[in-house]
Amino acid sequence: MAVTTIKISNLTRRFDQLVAVDDVSLQVAAGTTLGLIGPNGAGKTSLLRMLATLSMPDAGDVLIGGRSVLRDPRQVRRMLGFMPAEFGYPRGLTIHEYLEYFGSLYQVPTADLPQRIRDVKELTDLAARPDVAVRGLSTGNRQRLLLARTLLHDPDVLLLDEPASGLDPRARNELRAIIRTLATLGKTIIVSSHILPDLEDVSDSIAIMEAGKLVVHGDLQQLRQSGVEAGISVRIRVDSAVLQQAADLLRAIPGVHECRIHDQGLLVRSEDDGGNSLLEALIRERIQVQEFSREALNLEQIFMRSTAGRVT
Repeated sequence: MAVTTIKISNLTRRFDQLVAVDDVSLQVAAGTTLGLIGPNGAGKTSLLRMLATLSMPDAGDVLIGGRSVLRDPRQVRRMLGFMPAEFGYPRGLTIHEYLEYFGSLYQVPTADLPQRIRDVKELTDLAARPDVAVRGLSTGNRQRLLLARTLLHDPDVLLLDEPASGLDPRARNELRAIIRTLATLGKTIIVSSHILPDLEDVSDSIAIMEAGKLVVHGDLQQLRQSGVEAGISVRIRVDSAVLQQAADLLRAIPGVHECRIHDQGLLVRSEDDGGNSLLEALIRERIQVQEFSREALNLEQIFMRSTAGRVT
Protein backbone atom coordinates (compact mmCIF):
# COMPACT_ATOMS: atom_id res chain seq x y z
CA MET A 1 0.00 0.00 0.00
CA ALA A 2 1.18 3.52 -0.79
CA VAL A 3 2.32 5.77 2.04
CA THR A 4 2.88 8.77 -0.19
CA THR A 5 1.40 12.13 0.72
CA ILE A 6 1.38 15.24 -1.45
CA LYS A 7 2.06 18.55 0.31
CA ILE A 8 1.76 21.72 -1.78
CA SER A 9 3.08 24.88 -0.10
CA ASN A 10 2.52 28.42 -1.43
CA LEU A 11 2.92 27.28 -5.04
CA THR A 12 3.02 30.04 -7.66
CA ARG A 13 3.56 29.94 -11.42
CA ARG A 14 3.70 33.00 -13.68
CA PHE A 15 3.76 33.42 -17.45
CA ASP A 16 4.90 37.01 -18.04
CA GLN A 17 2.15 39.10 -16.41
CA LEU A 18 -0.24 36.16 -16.03
CA VAL A 19 -0.33 34.41 -12.66
CA ALA A 20 -1.53 30.92 -13.62
CA VAL A 21 -1.18 29.44 -10.12
CA ASP A 22 -1.41 31.94 -7.26
CA ASP A 23 -0.02 30.94 -3.84
CA VAL A 24 -1.77 27.54 -3.67
CA SER A 25 -1.36 25.37 -0.57
CA LEU A 26 -3.06 22.04 0.08
CA GLN A 27 -2.33 18.49 1.17
CA VAL A 28 -3.51 15.15 -0.23
CA ALA A 29 -3.42 12.32 2.28
CA ALA A 30 -1.74 9.06 1.33
CA GLY A 31 -4.06 6.61 -0.38
CA THR A 32 -6.83 9.14 -1.08
CA THR A 33 -8.23 10.66 -4.27
CA LEU A 34 -8.48 14.43 -4.77
CA GLY A 35 -10.83 15.79 -7.42
CA LEU A 36 -9.44 18.99 -8.95
CA ILE A 37 -11.99 21.22 -10.66
CA GLY A 38 -12.27 24.76 -11.95
CA PRO A 39 -13.30 26.79 -14.99
CA ASN A 40 -11.17 26.78 -18.13
CA GLY A 41 -8.02 28.77 -17.44
CA ALA A 42 -8.26 28.26 -13.68
CA GLY A 43 -4.70 26.89 -13.44
CA LYS A 44 -5.40 23.17 -12.98
CA THR A 45 -3.06 21.90 -15.71
CA SER A 46 -0.32 24.34 -14.68
CA LEU A 47 -0.59 22.99 -11.14
CA LEU A 48 -0.42 19.36 -12.27
CA ARG A 49 2.57 20.04 -14.51
CA MET A 50 4.49 21.47 -11.56
CA LEU A 51 3.61 18.42 -9.45
CA ALA A 52 4.88 16.24 -12.32
CA THR A 53 8.18 18.23 -12.43
CA LEU A 54 7.46 19.24 -16.05
CA SER A 55 7.60 22.91 -15.12
CA MET A 56 9.20 24.63 -12.16
CA PRO A 57 7.35 26.97 -9.80
CA ASP A 58 8.29 30.62 -9.45
CA ALA A 59 7.63 30.34 -5.72
CA GLY A 60 6.73 27.67 -3.21
CA ASP A 61 7.42 23.94 -3.28
CA VAL A 62 5.78 20.53 -3.47
CA LEU A 63 6.76 17.53 -1.35
CA ILE A 64 5.73 14.13 -2.74
CA GLY A 65 6.54 11.36 -0.31
CA GLY A 66 8.75 13.87 1.48
CA ARG A 67 10.77 14.61 -1.69
CA SER A 68 10.90 18.14 -3.10
CA VAL A 69 10.06 18.72 -6.77
CA LEU A 70 12.71 21.45 -6.69
CA ARG A 71 15.56 19.59 -5.00
CA ASP A 72 14.81 15.95 -5.92
CA PRO A 73 12.92 15.95 -9.24
CA ARG A 74 14.39 12.62 -10.39
CA GLN A 75 13.30 10.87 -7.19
CA VAL A 76 9.85 12.44 -7.43
CA ARG A 77 9.44 11.17 -11.00
CA ARG A 78 10.07 7.62 -9.86
CA MET A 79 7.09 7.86 -7.51
CA LEU A 80 4.51 9.32 -9.85
CA GLY A 81 2.66 8.68 -13.07
CA PHE A 82 1.35 11.64 -15.07
CA MET A 83 -1.46 11.21 -17.58
CA PRO A 84 -1.65 14.39 -19.69
CA ALA A 85 -4.85 15.70 -21.25
CA GLU A 86 -3.47 15.26 -24.79
CA PHE A 87 -2.41 11.87 -26.06
CA GLY A 88 0.69 12.20 -28.26
CA TYR A 89 2.40 9.02 -29.41
CA PRO A 90 5.28 7.73 -31.53
CA ARG A 91 3.85 7.08 -34.97
CA GLY A 92 3.56 3.58 -36.38
CA LEU A 93 3.74 1.58 -33.14
CA THR A 94 1.27 -1.11 -32.11
CA ILE A 95 -0.24 -1.14 -28.62
CA HIS A 96 2.34 -3.66 -27.38
CA GLU A 97 5.27 -1.81 -28.98
CA TYR A 98 4.03 1.45 -27.48
CA LEU A 99 4.00 -0.03 -23.99
CA GLU A 100 7.42 -1.63 -24.50
CA TYR A 101 8.79 1.73 -25.64
CA PHE A 102 7.54 3.59 -22.58
CA GLY A 103 8.49 0.72 -20.28
CA SER A 104 12.09 1.19 -21.40
CA LEU A 105 11.83 4.96 -20.85
CA TYR A 106 10.54 4.31 -17.33
CA GLN A 107 13.50 1.95 -16.81
CA VAL A 108 11.26 -0.98 -15.93
CA PRO A 109 13.62 -3.99 -15.60
CA THR A 110 13.64 -6.02 -18.82
CA ALA A 111 12.76 -9.21 -16.97
CA ASP A 112 9.72 -7.55 -15.38
CA LEU A 113 8.40 -5.66 -18.41
CA PRO A 114 6.33 -8.44 -20.07
CA GLN A 115 4.38 -9.08 -16.85
CA ARG A 116 3.94 -5.35 -16.22
CA ILE A 117 2.51 -4.93 -19.73
CA ARG A 118 0.12 -7.83 -19.18
CA ASP A 119 -0.99 -6.36 -15.84
CA VAL A 120 -1.71 -2.85 -17.13
CA LYS A 121 -3.47 -4.16 -20.24
CA GLU A 122 -5.67 -6.32 -18.04
CA LEU A 123 -6.46 -3.45 -15.67
CA THR A 124 -7.35 -1.05 -18.49
CA ASP A 125 -9.32 -3.64 -20.50
CA LEU A 126 -6.81 -3.75 -23.37
CA ALA A 127 -5.80 -7.39 -22.94
CA ALA A 128 -8.55 -8.80 -25.16
CA ARG A 129 -8.26 -6.10 -27.83
CA PRO A 130 -6.29 -6.65 -31.04
CA ASP A 131 -2.70 -5.41 -31.03
CA VAL A 132 -3.41 -2.77 -33.65
CA ALA A 133 -1.53 0.39 -34.55
CA VAL A 134 -1.92 3.12 -31.96
CA ARG A 135 -2.84 5.69 -34.60
CA GLY A 136 -6.02 3.73 -35.44
CA LEU A 137 -7.42 3.53 -31.91
CA SER A 138 -10.71 5.09 -30.90
CA THR A 139 -10.73 7.92 -28.36
CA GLY A 140 -11.75 5.53 -25.58
CA ASN A 141 -8.99 3.06 -26.36
CA ARG A 142 -6.41 5.85 -26.64
CA GLN A 143 -7.37 6.98 -23.13
CA ARG A 144 -7.09 3.38 -21.88
CA LEU A 145 -3.66 3.07 -23.46
CA LEU A 146 -2.52 6.39 -22.03
CA LEU A 147 -3.57 5.26 -18.56
CA ALA A 148 -1.86 1.88 -19.08
CA ARG A 149 1.33 3.73 -20.00
CA THR A 150 1.02 5.87 -16.86
CA LEU A 151 0.79 2.74 -14.68
CA LEU A 152 3.68 0.76 -16.21
CA HIS A 153 6.23 1.54 -13.50
CA ASP A 154 3.67 1.02 -10.69
CA PRO A 155 3.81 4.58 -9.31
CA ASP A 156 2.48 5.41 -5.84
CA VAL A 157 1.09 8.76 -7.03
CA LEU A 158 -1.13 9.34 -10.07
CA LEU A 159 -1.78 12.73 -11.67
CA LEU A 160 -4.63 12.40 -14.17
CA ASP A 161 -5.39 15.49 -16.25
CA GLU A 162 -8.85 15.26 -17.86
CA PRO A 163 -8.73 11.46 -18.27
CA ALA A 164 -12.41 11.31 -19.35
CA SER A 165 -12.02 13.90 -22.12
CA GLY A 166 -13.89 12.79 -25.24
CA LEU A 167 -15.17 9.56 -23.74
CA ASP A 168 -18.72 8.28 -24.17
CA PRO A 169 -20.81 7.46 -21.05
CA ARG A 170 -19.92 3.75 -21.09
CA ALA A 171 -16.18 4.47 -21.37
CA ARG A 172 -16.44 7.06 -18.60
CA ASN A 173 -18.10 4.50 -16.36
CA GLU A 174 -15.28 2.04 -17.08
CA LEU A 175 -12.70 4.72 -16.31
CA ARG A 176 -14.35 5.48 -12.97
CA ALA A 177 -14.21 1.79 -12.11
CA ILE A 178 -10.48 1.72 -12.91
CA ILE A 179 -9.82 4.77 -10.72
CA ARG A 180 -11.74 3.18 -7.85
CA THR A 181 -9.68 0.00 -8.27
CA LEU A 182 -6.44 2.00 -8.18
CA ALA A 183 -7.62 3.72 -5.01
CA THR A 184 -8.16 0.33 -3.33
CA LEU A 185 -4.52 -0.46 -4.17
CA GLY A 186 -3.46 2.49 -2.02
CA LYS A 187 -2.56 4.93 -4.79
CA THR A 188 -2.60 8.64 -3.98
CA ILE A 189 -4.50 10.22 -6.86
CA ILE A 190 -5.21 13.71 -8.16
CA VAL A 191 -7.68 13.75 -11.03
CA SER A 192 -8.94 16.84 -12.84
CA SER A 193 -12.09 16.88 -14.89
CA HIS A 194 -14.90 19.10 -16.17
CA ILE A 195 -17.32 16.18 -15.73
CA LEU A 196 -18.34 16.82 -12.13
CA PRO A 197 -20.49 13.69 -11.53
CA ASP A 198 -17.48 11.56 -12.45
CA LEU A 199 -15.30 13.29 -9.86
CA GLU A 200 -18.06 13.10 -7.27
CA ASP A 201 -18.14 9.34 -7.74
CA VAL A 202 -14.40 8.72 -7.16
CA SER A 203 -13.09 11.55 -4.94
CA ASP A 204 -12.46 11.60 -1.21
CA SER A 205 -11.73 15.33 -1.22
CA ILE A 206 -12.22 18.24 -3.61
CA ALA A 207 -10.13 21.27 -4.57
CA ILE A 208 -11.75 24.07 -6.57
CA MET A 209 -9.53 26.57 -8.38
CA GLU A 210 -10.50 29.85 -10.01
CA ALA A 211 -8.24 32.47 -11.61
CA GLY A 212 -5.20 30.62 -10.27
CA LYS A 213 -6.37 30.61 -6.66
CA LEU A 214 -7.59 27.77 -4.49
CA VAL A 215 -11.12 28.82 -3.46
CA VAL A 216 -12.39 25.61 -1.82
CA HIS A 217 -10.60 22.55 -0.45
CA GLY A 218 -11.96 19.90 1.83
CA ASP A 219 -13.47 16.50 2.46
CA LEU A 220 -16.22 15.90 -0.10
CA GLN A 221 -18.74 14.53 2.38
CA GLN A 222 -18.28 17.50 4.69
CA LEU A 223 -18.62 19.94 1.78
CA ARG A 224 -21.83 18.20 0.69
CA GLN A 225 -23.33 18.63 4.13
CA SER A 226 -22.13 22.13 4.96
CA GLY A 227 -21.98 23.70 1.50
CA VAL A 228 -20.14 26.99 1.22
CA GLU A 229 -22.71 29.26 2.79
CA ALA A 230 -24.96 29.32 5.81
CA GLY A 231 -28.31 27.57 5.75
CA ILE A 232 -29.72 24.33 4.43
CA SER A 233 -31.39 22.74 1.46
CA VAL A 234 -34.32 20.51 2.36
CA ARG A 235 -36.89 18.32 0.64
CA ILE A 236 -40.44 18.61 1.96
CA ARG A 237 -43.33 16.38 0.94
CA VAL A 238 -46.96 17.27 1.66
CA ASP A 239 -50.31 16.15 0.27
CA SER A 240 -50.61 17.09 -3.41
CA ALA A 241 -53.85 18.99 -2.71
CA VAL A 242 -51.98 21.56 -0.61
CA LEU A 243 -48.65 21.53 -2.46
CA GLN A 244 -49.07 24.96 -4.06
CA GLN A 245 -50.39 26.43 -0.78
CA ALA A 246 -47.31 25.12 1.04
CA ALA A 247 -44.98 26.52 -1.63
CA ASP A 248 -46.56 29.99 -1.41
CA LEU A 249 -46.40 29.88 2.38
CA LEU A 250 -42.72 28.95 2.51
CA ARG A 251 -41.70 31.51 -0.12
CA ALA A 252 -43.07 34.25 2.12
CA ILE A 253 -40.81 33.29 5.05
CA PRO A 254 -37.83 35.66 5.56
CA GLY A 255 -34.55 33.90 4.79
CA VAL A 256 -36.00 31.49 2.22
CA HIS A 257 -33.92 31.97 -0.92
CA GLU A 258 -35.61 29.34 -3.06
CA CYS A 259 -38.72 27.17 -2.92
CA ARG A 260 -39.71 25.17 -5.97
CA ILE A 261 -41.99 22.27 -6.72
CA HIS A 262 -40.03 19.24 -7.85
CA ASP A 263 -40.93 15.56 -8.18
CA GLN A 264 -44.25 15.96 -6.29
CA GLY A 265 -42.49 17.69 -3.41
CA LEU A 266 -40.78 20.94 -2.49
CA LEU A 267 -37.09 21.79 -2.61
CA VAL A 268 -36.33 24.66 -0.25
CA ARG A 269 -33.11 26.59 0.36
CA SER A 270 -33.19 28.63 3.56
CA GLU A 271 -30.90 30.51 5.92
CA ASP A 272 -32.52 28.64 8.81
CA ASP A 273 -29.87 26.04 9.69
CA GLY A 274 -32.30 23.78 11.50
CA GLY A 275 -35.34 24.30 9.30
CA ASN A 276 -37.49 25.00 12.36
CA SER A 277 -39.15 28.07 10.85
CA LEU A 278 -40.24 26.03 7.84
CA LEU A 279 -41.83 23.32 9.94
CA GLU A 280 -43.48 25.82 12.28
CA ALA A 281 -45.11 27.67 9.38
CA LEU A 282 -46.51 24.47 7.88
CA ILE A 283 -47.80 23.16 11.21
CA ARG A 284 -49.38 26.51 12.04
CA GLU A 285 -51.44 26.26 8.85
CA ARG A 286 -52.32 22.62 9.67
CA ILE A 287 -50.44 21.29 6.65
CA GLN A 288 -49.37 17.73 7.37
CA VAL A 289 -45.68 17.12 6.58
CA GLN A 290 -45.09 13.67 5.08
CA GLU A 291 -41.32 14.08 4.59
CA PHE A 292 -38.74 16.60 5.79
CA SER A 293 -35.15 15.68 4.89
CA ARG A 294 -31.98 17.64 4.48
CA GLU A 295 -30.57 17.62 0.95
CA ALA A 296 -26.80 17.29 0.66
CA LEU A 297 -25.27 19.58 -1.93
CA ASN A 298 -23.90 17.87 -5.01
CA LEU A 299 -20.56 18.80 -6.50
CA GLU A 300 -22.08 20.98 -9.21
CA GLN A 301 -23.89 23.06 -6.58
CA ILE A 302 -20.71 23.41 -4.52
CA PHE A 303 -18.81 24.47 -7.64
CA MET A 304 -21.40 27.02 -8.75
CA ARG A 305 -21.65 28.56 -5.29
CA SER A 306 -17.85 28.72 -4.91
CA THR A 307 -16.88 30.34 -8.22
CA ALA A 308 -17.77 33.52 -10.04
CA GLY A 309 -16.76 32.52 -13.57
CA ARG A 310 -13.41 34.32 -13.46
CA VAL A 311 -10.40 33.04 -15.42
CA THR A 312 -6.77 34.11 -15.30
